[in-house]
Amino acid sequence: MRVGRAVSDAQEAELDLARQLRRVGERHAAEPDLYHLGHTLARRCGEHVERLAPFARRYGVRAREGRTESPHLLEALRRRSGELVGHSELAGLLLLRDLRDLSLTAHEAEIAWVILAQVAQAVRDPELLQVATECQEDARTRGKWLRTRIKQAAPQVLVAG
Repeated sequence: MRVGRAVSDAQEAELDLARQLRRVGERHAAEPDLYHLGHTLARRCGEHVERLAPFARRYGVRAREGRTESPHLLEALRRRSGELVGHSELAGLLLLRDLRDLSLTAHEAEIAWVILAQVAQAVRDPELLQVATECQEDARTRGKWLRTRIKQAAPQVLVAG
């Protein structure tokens, strides 16, 4: 059985997404929703990773730590550069590209949860299935938020900008 592989993939996908959420939030500090919600969602990703720790041990893979905080200096530099760029035309194009990339990473994480839920069903592990199902729903909600944010930004950047 390679259940551990599916657990590990979900951990990695969430950690990658958390790092990218923080990076995008800091880069676009002039967009308060991206900064604050990005950091909130990144913390949530860390919680998902923590919830997988007992299953990682159960299935023989390394339990990852869910904390993915940026070093304070790095965060401050990113935030400051985001504030300097502000709402310029270049910032809008960068925002749209970052949202697109973020959406792809979020989709990868959502698919990792789908796979993990299917594996949990196959091995009849009700606890893992519950965690995977709950985290999959969170992942679906993140994807909806990102699609909405892209729909909002695209016309502002490409038509009105």
